[in-house]
Amino acid sequence: MKKQGSYSTLFKPRILYGLLSLSIKGYFVEKGWINSYLTKQALDTSGNPIPWLTYSFLDFISGRLKSNFKLFEFGAGNSTLYFSEFVASVKSVEHDEDWFNKIRPLLPNNVNMEYVNLGENYSSTIFNEDESYDIILVDGRQRVDCCKKAVQKLTSQGVIILDDSERAKYKEAFDFFKDNGFRHIPFTGIAIGAIHHKSTSIFYRDNNCLEI
Repeated sequence: MKKQGSYSTLFKPRILYGLLSLSIKGYFVEKGWINSYLTKQALDTSGNPIPWLTYSFLDFISGRLKSNFKLFEFGAGNSTLYFSEFVASVKSVEHDEDWFNKIRPLLPNNVNMEYVNLGENYSSTIFNEDESYDIILVDGRQRVDCCKKAVQKLTSQGVIILDDSERAKYKEAFDFFKDNGFRHIPFTGIAIGAIHHKSTSIFYRDNNCLEI
């Protein structure tokens, strides 16, 4: 078992000073983490929506997205709004009907979002259109199965992004990607509004669209 800290350390002047400093300057303020944590929304420093992914991943992909990319995502939300600004089109599927109805009025014209009940072949909805995608984001339910389906709908240069990839239950997806010739990079660390360790992983092959 990993050693954990104790609340008694909070009373040490140096620790207390450091924690208070984090709320007014430094990395957490510069990234907008403080505002996201307080409001329970994924926002940058200017209040714009950003995906609930790790900051290290967002730093990496910034500047690599291209205006001709087609993106598919399992799980809609702030990621939909964020990516739609940089790519040609976004196709999203969402299983939560209340959430679907909440964000639908906010979507730009280059987004096609579909509500899909989990009992209605959720992971297979990626086959509903005769389209291949440059980027597929797996950040909804049934993630292992979604990863397996996603491989069949990638362009020759396409990549797959799996969020929360630190979770042991997604190991099957890692094994599947490896067996199918994919390598991966885990972007670990702090995520938007989260205080625990997280990871967002990219699975890619040679000559991929992100030039890895």
